[in-house]
Amino acid sequence: MAAIEALRHFAPCNGKVGLYGVSRGGEHALLLTSLLTKDDHAALPDAVAAHAPADVICGAFDARSYRDSGDPGWQAWDFARRAWTWKGSSEELKPTTPIEIEAFSGPLMLSHGSRDRVWSVDMTRRLQARLQKAGRSPEVHIYGGQDHLPDSVGENTHNELLLNFFSQHLN
Repeated sequence: MAAIEALRHFAPCNGKVGLYGVSRGGEHALLLTSLLTKDDHAALPDAVAAHAPADVICGAFDARSYRDSGDPGWQAWDFARRAWTWKGSSEELKPTTPIEIEAFSGPLMLSHGSRDRVWSVDMTRRLQARLQKAGRSPEVHIYGGQDHLPDSVGENTHNELLLNFFSQHLN
């Protein structure tokens, strides 16, 4: 929240701020935006983009388990290992709780590789379906054949779409 407010008052900024995240950063961007929306907070971003985000709150992640095992596999989230807190508590942010981004009325861009081996593309498809059911029209891009992070050509395509999205909504 402090970073959004600081950017808003940064001299080169026109007062509008976009929020963007990839993977867990995408989860964070959507979660923070949903929480700020719920609280009707002034730090709400003007536009949000997320690449390969989760559609639910995920548990705490220890990178050592990934490095040590080579592939931790799809495991059930341990509810005791919380990744996020809000206002000093993680009680409302339990793993598997849907991220309620539907209440955010600003522009939203979601993207995902169709062959993502880290987070299933179905997460973005579920987000899209929930948003559409709520009467929202998010900009959604599914990159055919791309993994969790796009290859060089895919990255160029993604960056062009991302820059166009933010240019359209922040200028």
